[in-house]
Amino acid sequence: MAALGLTAILLAGCSSNGPGDSGKAPGSSAAESSDGFQPPVRGETMDQVQAQYDDPDQVFQNSDGGETWIYVFGKAKQFIPFYGPFADVRTLRIQFDPSGRVSSWESLTRHAF
Repeated sequence: MAALGLTAILLAGCSSNGPGDSGKAPGSSAAESSDGFQPPVRGETMDQVQAQYDDPDQVFQNSDGGETWIYVFGKAKQFIPFYGPFADVRTLRIQFDPSGRVSSWESLTRHAF
């Protein structure tokens, strides 16, 4: 019985609320969605976005000198047998101005069936 109590105490000390706000831009007011998605904030730099989301899946050069980055989240789930066709996939398109800062973003979630 004592071992069970000790295990419960040790496990209680391992709880976490996830990563802190260290990755957020100062003054960020973007709210996290119900699925845990944290959108980018206007004015963030390319380095900040890359630190938050990793390398983009696609990069496009814009005629104004800026860039558009495309991220696809949940694509690996599509290859899981019997689960893949029912997996939600989120696509994030981030546009950067010529100075390398977020000027706009768009998110699209494809819900399965």
